[in-house]
Amino acid sequence: MLGNIFFTYICFYFMAKVEKNIYKKKSTYILVYLIFTIIVSAISLLGNGLLNLVTITIGTILVGSYYYNNSRKYKIYYITFSVCLFICDILATGIITIAISALDIHIQNIAYYQIVLVISIRLIEFIYCKLAVLFINRRNASKLTIMQTLGFIIIQLFSLIYMFSLFSYIQIFSRIEDTIILNINVLLILIINVYITYMFDSISKKNILENEVNLYKQQSELQYKYYDNLEKKYQGSRKLAHDIRNHLYTIEELYKINDTNSAKEYTNDIHKMLNELNQRYYTSNKVLNIILNDKFDYIKEKDIDVICRIGDVDLSFIRDIDITTIFANLLDNAIEATLEIDKNAYIKLDINKFNELLVINISNSIINKPIYKNKKFKSTKENHNGLGIENIKKSLEKYDGTMLIDYKEDEFKVNIVIPI
Repeated sequence: MLGNIFFTYICFYFMAKVEKNIYKKKSTYILVYLIFTIIVSAISLLGNGLLNLVTITIGTILVGSYYYNNSRKYKIYYITFSVCLFICDILATGIITIAISALDIHIQNIAYYQIVLVISIRLIEFIYCKLAVLFINRRNASKLTIMQTLGFIIIQLFSLIYMFSLFSYIQIFSRIEDTIILNINVLLILIINVYITYMFDSISKKNILENEVNLYKQQSELQYKYYDNLEKKYQGSRKLAHDIRNHLYTIEELYKINDTNSAKEYTNDIHKMLNELNQRYYTSNKVLNIILNDKFDYIKEKDIDVICRIGDVDLSFIRDIDITTIFANLLDNAIEATLEIDKNAYIKLDINKFNELLVINISNSIINKPIYKNKKFKSTKENHNGLGIENIKKSLEKYDGTMLIDYKEDEFKVNIVIPI
């Protein structure tokens, strides 16, 4: 019974941790869980493995579709998970049986043997469930590190070893009191594993929130600088408007005395002043426009050629925070590289639509090849982890986008394709 309760918990844990688009009252989920557990327990008493598989698969699909996510993709996930869970059950049974035989572990009491087998299988299935959740949620950046994931698996394995040790002990001291202590310990093992799972989930959520906070901070800083720059330009335009009569009078006087060259030079200076007060319009997307103005304003005094061509594209399907992540990091990397170049430095940005694809190309000149180690690009900045490219990849995964990086001796290119 304990095994069945934990088994159905594994199924519900999987459905709850992958993406949801249906939300019910908590009491509804508890009731459905109890009904599902009773049905699975009743069917398992018949001892028909195929019937168990059919019941679990149909039950998971029905519960998942009506209470968690009704999209076709997730129905496939539920079917795949149920079948793989059943396969995991068979494999775990075989592995544990072989391990008991190979390690010469003798459990004489058939009841104890069944308890060891069932709980061990459930813990292995729990590891499978957690890995399945991590795999499906990889695009949503379920931010558990490799070490954290390994820690979770190791804890499950330690639980198995501890439980085998308990059963070895109980065979020596097999009083009724020892049996009660054994059952309490087995129950505590399951409770601790569930608790640890929620702890790891909390770590994952914390990591996700920290990353989003950093991205929102980056976006808010860009917006602040943008509007602060607008305010400065507004003040400058007021000053220019105040002095415009004097400027026009000076130009007229220069023409009157036939000093044409000085008049033209003076007029060009006025044009430059007016151009500096203009906020450039690159695209209809407000956030991207802010980013481009900020980044290109930063290098306007540098000897860097900037070519920016943006077609008639709609970026509204991309979240503002992801636009910031993608374009701010791409441009920061390009600017960092071109600032090291004395002459013939350039940055080219092309954004356009091709069939049903959004295509983004950015290239820049370089003098040093990028550092590529352990399948990752390393930043040349001091005390910098070089996470820009990795953050871009994670943002693109949300939209099934791909990124291709290529570089030569004097040029670095990034090509991004996102289905629309």
